[in-house]
Amino acid sequence: MTTSISAVNAGSSAASEALSKKTNLSQETRSKLEALGIAVTDGMTESQAQAKIAVKEAEQKSDNKQDNPSENEILSDARALASEVGVSVASDDDIDDILDNIGSELEAMLEDAEGNPAVLAQLSTYLNRLNNLEDRYDNIQTSQNNMYSAMNMISTNNKIALGL
Repeated sequence: MTTSISAVNAGSSAASEALSKKTNLSQETRSKLEALGIAVTDGMTESQAQAKIAVKEAEQKSDNKQDNPSENEILSDARALASEVGVSVASDDDIDDILDNIGSELEAMLEDAEGNPAVLAQLSTYLNRLNNLEDRYDNIQTSQNNMYSAMNMISTNNKIALGL
């Protein structure tokens, strides 16, 4: 009879140990894991869980980026504005080049249009559209930089966790 009680105690002890390993994660981390559909495994550390969360979020952002062609839309809008302003655009020009060329052309047009209210009003419209495109493009660049920084942090955390 004592051996069966010892076996029950040993089993109970192992179960509580496994439960405590699972509960090493903060409640916030557990919630994020569950929300992202990531299974909580025995012995998962907080840093491993955070790394899995970051990878899953980066995957979701990547999926969203494919569904949201914002950079392509900005390129298309920049080409359209360049056409309206009279700036020629090469097929291999990137967004920065196109926006810079439009800005240069608008500056030249502004110098020539002094005193002509109709032209100044049109230039004001072009400048507003250019500023809008630049702001949208800066937001995309910032988002991408933040994602790369997060991925770099995950990489560093993984190296630390693995002792590399």
